[in-house]
Amino acid sequence: MTKGSQANVAEIHNQVLMMLGHEIFDSELSRRVLVDHAFIVAGGEITKAARNWIGNKLDQSKRSQILFMDREDIVNLFVVSPLPAPQMPRASYDPVFDDPIPF
Repeated sequence: MTKGSQANVAEIHNQVLMMLGHEIFDSELSRRVLVDHAFIVAGGEITKAARNWIGNKLDQSKRSQILFMDREDIVNLFVVSPLPAPQMPRASYDPVFDDPIPF
């Protein structure tokens, strides 16, 4: 989000480290397991510099567990899938009731 600082990317890096080291309960196996993959999803652009910085900070095993998805990837999913793309929200319909109150 900030062009002159790595603060946001560093915060994402810290969250990824916490997530990959965290155990979750797998209901199919009925036991606790480690997270095996993490998605970093952004509504904007994930710059190549940010991807490289996070990749360089993680060791080889954790680097392969990270999947990046930014706005362009999300739009491409709608292009290749049969799902309709979301439309702009419509103005709320506010009906006008002209009928007199029956009591």
